[in-house]
Amino acid sequence: MKALVYLARGKKELHDHAKPAISAATDAIVKITRTTICGTDLHILKGDVPTCEPGRIIEA
Repeated sequence: MKALVYLARGKKELHDHAKPAISAATDAIVKITRTTICGTDLHILKGDVPTCEPGRIIEA
């Protein structure tokens, strides 16, 4: 599956990631058919959230 990954201020890339797997009885996997990006995600991508470290997955 693809994931949008924050790399640095103004830098992002699509990376391949393994599909999720259930590892505990309380886990669930849901299928997302539509998504959007929120304002916080946009601030992260602009570099306005200093606590967000490179490698953070924004959308998967």
